Amino acid sequence: MKRIDSLISLVQSLSKSEKKAVMTRLVGDECRTRNFLVIYEIISETPRIKSGQVKNLFLARCPNGSYEVSVQYLYRRLTDTLLALRRGKDIYHDLLNDICKARMMYDRSLFLECFETLGETIERARRFEYHEVANIAMKLELEYLLRLDFQGLTEKELYHKHFVLNESIKKMRKITEQSFLHNLLKFRLSHYGSIRTARQRQDMNDLMINELYISSSAEAQGEFELMRNHKLFQANFLMGTGDYQAALNVFRELNQLFESNRHLWFNPPIYYLSVLEGVLDSLRSMGKYSEMPYFMDRLRALIDMSDSPEFRVNAICLLFQNELFPYLDHGDFSECMRIMERYRDILYDKEASLTPIRKSELLLYTALIYIGRRDYTAARRQILKAMIDHNIRYLPLMRTIRLVRLIAYYETQEHESIHRESQSILRGLSSGRERTFRTERFVLRFLRRNNLPVMPGERKALWNSMMTEVAELHGDIYEQQLLRIFDFTAWVESKILRMPLSDVMHRNASARSLL
Repeated sequence: MKRIDSLISLVQSLSKSEKKAVMTRLVGDECRTRNFLVIYEIISETPRIKSGQVKNLFLARCPNGSYEVSVQYLYRRLTDTLLALRRGKDIYHDLLNDICKARMMYDRSLFLECFETLGETIERARRFEYHEVANIAMKLELEYLLRLDFQGLTEKELYHKHFVLNESIKKMRKITEQSFLHNLLKFRLSHYGSIRTARQRQDMNDLMINELYISSSAEAQGEFELMRNHKLFQANFLMGTGDYQAALNVFRELNQLFESNRHLWFNPPIYYLSVLEGVLDSLRSMGKYSEMPYFMDRLRALIDMSDSPEFRVNAICLLFQNELFPYLDHGDFSECMRIMERYRDILYDKEASLTPIRKSELLLYTALIYIGRRDYTAARRQILKAMIDHNIRYLPLMRTIRLVRLIAYYETQEHESIHRESQSILRGLSSGRERTFRTERFVLRFLRRNNLPVMPGERKALWNSMMTEVAELHGDIYEQQLLRIFDFTAWVESKILRMPLSDVMHRNASARSLL
């Protein structure tokens, strides 16, 4: 990505409070020229601006200005300002900042203050279980003690410091080994699906035994990160073996683990939010909608306890999505509209405070609701806004957004746009740079058909010829990454058979719940 594209994404992701802080710092900059402010204003004033447009507008206002230099300077000042705003809000950032402060103190011969700062940093890092930060601080402390010939330190104290450091390194090694096993489990489940063969079962059992050995060791007892990773591993393993009820019980235990370790929550509790998001996403993929309210109540409690406006609106967006999913997945678009209206004031009117990814998700699901309601003009407007951030092109969500945009073009009969977008997608699929989804090719083949049969019998025969491929798509764990967000095959069926999309989605969802 070009630096200007990154800069556009950065500026347009700023919250109101961040914009105020950024402008205060930029205006106060003692710089020979103010050309960087022109670029900031251009990007801020135009929501869907392209990099080429920024350059043209800049050169029109500042004919003698250096565009590249101004972009680089503004990018650096923005990132520095956003980093400074994290002070006091991000414990990890504060701990690393304290280590840098201790290094500065040592260089200035403020040895007593240096060791006091390092001691406090080590204590805080261990309390919040940031072992890697504690290790850096302990190693730095020992290095400075060595340079000062261990003044005021006994041999017993030196031995104890090295003992504590070694124990911390051992703990980090266990956490790393356990994280690898959890990542390997997730990789296999997402790429190969649930266990089907004896070989797959043996491989999964080997993973489980190794993970149990780590989590049951004496050092693991009482260690939050190890216990958290163990619960996540258990839940995903049980889902992979099809024991959904046991997986749900483990998810509840995981939630209790967080509830009993509130001192490890951050303000705002971003990591706990991500865990709840993962649990709710897993329940949706299992079709266990009746189990979602328990975890949504935990999410509401997080929203109520937070005093960060940005965190609250992003958590509200997650709550909205999970309240929506049971109805969206079953094609109940009327109820979806009622939910949207309830969230109009607390979410849609505060859309500017959402992160780029969360905003794209909100616009995507809003567009899907409008498609279900046959308000295709509104759907097109929403899905085009979802493409505003350049960074989402790297996310799996982008694949869904591209297909929904094609559907919006199809429904509004923008045939040139369909051809142009289809060609762009096909070029990406044929490049071989990334694994492609068969669902994408399935939808593209339908969209590129010149015409559909007129007679109902011929339409039925056409759909029957596709049913084998559709069944294979829904049975493929890889394809389900797209289909669980939106059932594109249901939309194709509704177009071919001239049936309401809501009826097709409701029938398909009901059939899956019986499996």
